[in-house]
Order: sequence, then C-alpha cells, then structure tokens
Amino acid sequence: MRLILSLTPALAFVLAATASAQGSAGTDAGTGADTGTDTVAPTDTVAGTVAATDPLRPKIAVVVAGDPDDSLRATASQIEQECAGAGLRTPADSTLRAALRGEVGSEDDGLEGLRSIRRSLGVDPRKDLGSYKRLATIAGADALVVLRREGTIKLEVFDASASQFYEGLLEVDDTTPEERTHYIVRRAKTAQQRWQEDPNAAGAQIDATAKATDETEKKRWIKKAWPYFIVGALLAAGVTYLIVDGRRTNEPGPPLLRFRPGDE
Repeated sequence: MRLILSLTPALAFVLAATASAQGSAGTDAGTGADTGTDTVAPTDTVAGTVAATDPLRPKIAVVVAGDPDDSLRATASQIEQECAGAGLRTPADSTLRAALRGEVGSEDDGLEGLRSIRRSLGVDPRKDLGSYKRLATIAGADALVVLRREGTIKLEVFDASASQFYEGLLEVDDTTPEERTHYIVRRAKTAQQRWQEDPNAAGAQIDATAKATDETEKKRWIKKAWPYFIVGALLAAGVTYLIVDGRRTNEPGPPLLRFRPGDE
C-alpha cells in the first residue's frame, strides 16, 4: 500500500508530462500548417494573375456594338480589366482587343476583316448572331461581353458554343463591378462547359431527336389526311368513268340503209 502511495505522485508527473508533450506537438503541427498556408497562399493580386493565365479558366472578349464613342470604349476597357481581375482570360493580343472595342488601328495589322464585322453589328443583336459567332471564333473566346448604347450603356453576354445571347440585360451605370463580374463569370463558365461536352454525342442525339420528330409528324399527318385520300381516289375514279362513258356515247355507229318506198 505504501509502495502504491509513493508511486502515485510519480505516475501523475509522467501523465502530466505526456499530456504537455502532446499539446506542444499539436500546437507545433497547427503552427506549421498555418505557416505553410501563409507562405504558400498567394495574395489577391497574384491569385488573380494566376487564374487569368490558367488555360482552364473561361475566356471572354469585350465587344462594342454600334458607334464606339469615347465613353463606350472606356467602359469596355474597364470591364475587360474587371473580368481579368475576376480570373477570366482575355485575348493576349492587345491590338485585337482594341479592335473589338472599336479603337482605330493601322491597315497592316491584319484586322480589317474583324473591324468590318464589328461595324456591321446593329442595334438588335439577335439579327447578327453569325457575326458575333465569327468574332468569338477570331478571339478564341468562350463568350463575348457585348456593350451597346441605348440611352444608357447596356451589357449582354453571347455564348459562342450555342451561338445565342443569354437572357437579361445589365445597366452598366446601375451596377457595381462585383455585380457585373458575377453576372459575366457565371455565363462564361456555362459557355465553356458547352465546349467541353462531346460534340459527336450531342450531334447524334440531335439527329435522333429530329428523325423521331419527323416520323411522328408524318404519322400524325397521314392519320389526319387518309379520309381525303379516299375521297380523292373515288372522285378520280368517277371522273374517269364519266369521261370514258362519254366518249363511248359520242362515237358514231355503223351506217344504216334507208328504205324509201317506190325506189328500186
């Protein structure tokens, strides 16, 4: 009994030392993890730069539709910077970006065709879907951020893979940079996902659906039209009979001998 009592303080001391060592190890591990995170994690500026150069990030291009006045061009340049800061990629060629904004360039830069397409863009973007598709192809963009002036500056996003505009407009003057980038980034990511889908499978599915739809429409049309086919066939048969019968009636018969009394 005395031996147990004499060993109790020693056991308590050993247990306390063990707990203290475990706590120190946990603290050191946590400190190491925090230190590693602080050391490795980039700042906001570096993160934006890395994201903007990441080939897996969506790529956009800013286009000015209509007359590119100074205000529109300045707004386009600002939104381009906002998108790059949000991690979206933009065309690497600064001359190409300037041409899409409507900036005046030199004749030997090879972008006169692009400028001509941009000048042809009208007020109603839905009538120029082919032109927007060509601009997106030239810029290598998943989506186009289109700016035009209708009293105020309006912003829309064109999906290059679907060759369609997303629903909804943004009034640039009534929105914050955060609201604009949130609006653009979501649509650009969706546009990029369309490109990543298997085009052959999508095309086959579209063809199969189109064929099934055509066959269904044909069956419905035949089901509705068959009585008219029967009536038409009966009418044709009746008309043919009348024509043939009329021809038989009008044919002259064989000549007859006429008997006249007193004639020899």
